[in-house]
Amino acid sequence: MKKITVAFFLTSLFSLSFISQEAQLMTESSYEKNNSYKYQLGSGLEFNFDDSIHIFKIGGMAQSRFLNTSLNDSLSESLNYFGIKRSYFNLSGLLNNGQFSFLIQTNFSESFPLLDAWIGYHPNKNISIFFGQKMSPFNNLSMQIMEYDLQFASRNYLSQNFTELGREFGLFLEGKFSLGNIGLKPSLAITSGDGTNSFGENSIDNDQGGFKYGGRMNIYPLGFFKTNNELVGHDVLKEKNIKVLIGGASSLNIGSSHKLGEGHYNDSYLDDDTFMFYDSLGERKLPNYLKNYVDILVKYRGLNLLFEYVNTAAYNLQGSSLNSSGSSLLEPTQISQYLVLGNAFNLQGGYLFNSDWSLDLKYGRSYYEFEETYSILQNYDSMGAGITKYFSNRAVKTQLMANYINFPNNTPMNRLNIECLLQVIF
Repeated sequence: MKKITVAFFLTSLFSLSFISQEAQLMTESSYEKNNSYKYQLGSGLEFNFDDSIHIFKIGGMAQSRFLNTSLNDSLSESLNYFGIKRSYFNLSGLLNNGQFSFLIQTNFSESFPLLDAWIGYHPNKNISIFFGQKMSPFNNLSMQIMEYDLQFASRNYLSQNFTELGREFGLFLEGKFSLGNIGLKPSLAITSGDGTNSFGENSIDNDQGGFKYGGRMNIYPLGFFKTNNELVGHDVLKEKNIKVLIGGASSLNIGSSHKLGEGHYNDSYLDDDTFMFYDSLGERKLPNYLKNYVDILVKYRGLNLLFEYVNTAAYNLQGSSLNSSGSSLLEPTQISQYLVLGNAFNLQGGYLFNSDWSLDLKYGRSYYEFEETYSILQNYDSMGAGITKYFSNRAVKTQLMANYINFPNNTPMNRLNIECLLQVIF
């Protein structure tokens, strides 16, 4: 209920502001309308209204893939998968000369297709306020890259273990400032703490726990990257001067009932990714979940290097019980069976040649917090290599990736994934 009230208030605020702006424009009869449209493969269909006072775009993306998975087991046969990995449709736009913006994006390859649905207000060139469901600044840097701009065919293993879709529902504040040659991009956010579609599937799928609070600070000691070249896996615009991003992000989920803090417990069905604890009186009691990230990104003349590190921890565990009767207390290290706890890093890099071919490498490793047999996070070494080729001004992309994941305890079994992907942005 608390989130629905906040959502209604903020939506009303944005709507009233927009209506007042439109009313002012309607009273001015001295301007001449000039509407146009254009289409370009990779950029979608763009409509311009009233001499570009308003811009409306329709676009989409499709990824088809072949995936071969081989397990380190002589008794297991390799598995082959063919199909559509992602199929996106999006609507976006700018209103009142960029004072407002919006994005609606869906993935029809998933059972719950809604990915992004937000409206943005930009009072000036340095401040932006967003409300809705969007990419969260809480996560590692590569989790803020749209799926069609990734360096590899799939996200790195750090991202797969510590996040799901990387999207949250909430209120987001973003800034962009310059101090001489140094650039700063601070971000703050308050979200539901339940990932996408956070209000559940129906009226009885109630939210659990409180809000998630956090933010990010990106520092650019050598100045900002070129426009649209930062949140892209490769150095597609070939930075003429070396550019560096040093970033840090942190979030605290008050009352998490999901292993990654991107979902919530539901009484009506069982889900291996969710859980519920209780206090001595049989009342629900959930742990607080903390995530911290550090990122370093370098791009220069087609070369890109990215380092990411994550650490997670849990709090508010004392007196927690696994059942409402309080007869089964939670042991301190047992929490690693319910929350992903530990550390991990990822290092990846590549070079994009002038012929639009790219060669890429990555390596990652994790360290669980407690040596629990049933810890969700298992120690791993992940090594990968990929080849990418762009066509039609990067509207079409083909990728071939091989990724080997080694688990020292052989649980789960080591495996080799070979993935071939064809992507078209409409």
